[in-house]
Amino acid sequence: MSLMLLILVGVEILGLEKATFFGEITTYVEVEDLMEGIYKSMSFGIIISWVCCYMGYYTGTSGFGAEGVSKSTTQAVVLSAVLILVWNYFMTALLF
Repeated sequence: MSLMLLILVGVEILGLEKATFFGEITTYVEVEDLMEGIYKSMSFGIIISWVCCYMGYYTGTSGFGAEGVSKSTTQAVVLSAVLILVWNYFMTALLF
């Protein structure tokens, strides 16, 4: 996805030639950049799955029926988003 965005911005919007873009991308993108993206995305997936499993398991404590499910879903989304923002800060500080 991000490579497609880079191609869109570089080639279509800025008007670079495709050969120039792909020839110079190896100068600026390193393996460490790719590995950082892989580590972050895997850790974000783990955070989301843990939070959602936890909130889903304890849905009955938020209420019963559709109301409990909607509260648990909202809490899981908010908690996942906050934890991802915090974890992204720490991962960026550790990887750079």
